[in-house]
Amino acid sequence: MTRSFLALSLVLLTACTTTDNSAPPAELSELENPEYIQILWSRDSGKGFVKKFMDIQPLLIGDRFFTIDVDGVIRQLDVGNGKKRMQFDTGLKVAAGPGGTENALVVASREGDIAYFEFSGNSLKKRWQQRINSEIRTRPVLDGQQVFVRSVDGELTVLSADDGKIQWNVSRRVPSLSLTGSSFPIITDTLVIGGFDNGKLSAFSRENGSLVWEHIVGTPRGRSEIERLVDIDGQFLLRDNVIYASSFQGNLIAVTLNAGQVLWTRKFSTFKAIEADDDALYLTDDRSNVWSIDRRTGSAFWKQEDLHDRKLTAPRLIGSKLVVADLEGYVHLLDKSNGKLLARSKPSEFRFISQPTVIGPRILVNDMSGQVYALSQDRNLPSSKDADLDVKKVFHNDE
Repeated sequence: MTRSFLALSLVLLTACTTTDNSAPPAELSELENPEYIQILWSRDSGKGFVKKFMDIQPLLIGDRFFTIDVDGVIRQLDVGNGKKRMQFDTGLKVAAGPGGTENALVVASREGDIAYFEFSGNSLKKRWQQRINSEIRTRPVLDGQQVFVRSVDGELTVLSADDGKIQWNVSRRVPSLSLTGSSFPIITDTLVIGGFDNGKLSAFSRENGSLVWEHIVGTPRGRSEIERLVDIDGQFLLRDNVIYASSFQGNLIAVTLNAGQVLWTRKFSTFKAIEADDDALYLTDDRSNVWSIDRRTGSAFWKQEDLHDRKLTAPRLIGSKLVVADLEGYVHLLDKSNGKLLARSKPSEFRFISQPTVIGPRILVNDMSGQVYALSQDRNLPSSKDADLDVKKVFHNDE
């Protein structure tokens, strides 16, 4: 498949999904005895993507919070007050967040460039840049001395962290129509786990890329190309040596890491990331219903339907609660034990797409305009008096 044909299919799907023929979003009813939640601060993190649905997920390394805008400008924000601690222009046009570790960040561009930056004082210094000639819409992964990248042409590429040279790559067929995103690979000492647009979850040898095991998470069905979409775009999860993965219009499965044995499978459709604790998986399905599912059996503990069709983000755990955000700029808190809606705040006029980030008692959410908000239920946390709460972001539409 040529690059141009793939790009066209992505545009077509975006057009299909943004022509809203679906059910209208649920009306928000008044909460009974809502819990307290406050907005602590808001900061401009650069040029947003109001006209394009790109999941530019921030990166949390320890207690350091990094954002990147569509023009490739990285900012480190203080989680306490939102103030900028660092800013660096990578010079890359991006459609996904950065990857990295305590010592370096890796950024991938829409043109297929991958760049490795080392921390140098209060800035970054480029070590190398490599091009793989395919658009990248998911964060690269830096693990040890290797960088792992999934591109939209169905390739998983592994590069040396020392010099950017390609060590190996593998590819899977990309259907003529696919969702506008990708899941990033999960890396272990010996395996690289990748999810692909054809609905396959594959484990490869980290050393040479040879196939270790593979399972079909979603099987294409239906007559139209849209009905046959089965992309594994929602970020899958490794927990206690079990991989949990889901696909759009496909299934949710649990697979043992090393042997690749399927423990259970159930019908489930989502393109959002999976969250988990010791007992349950937490997911937002393709109709924006929030679920709690037993990790051991795949059976449902509960399903919350009051926010249906509000185009929710993936859920994130914060203590005994879950946080999701929606298309109208609302942030919602749910009881993780039963799905009951507990609190609500509306920090933004723009849609949230990225999964919220949780740092201690703080919830960080970034909207499509590029604004970052911090919220909390902790009454002892002060709000920033010079918070950047404004509406200038309306001018940050994509070109």
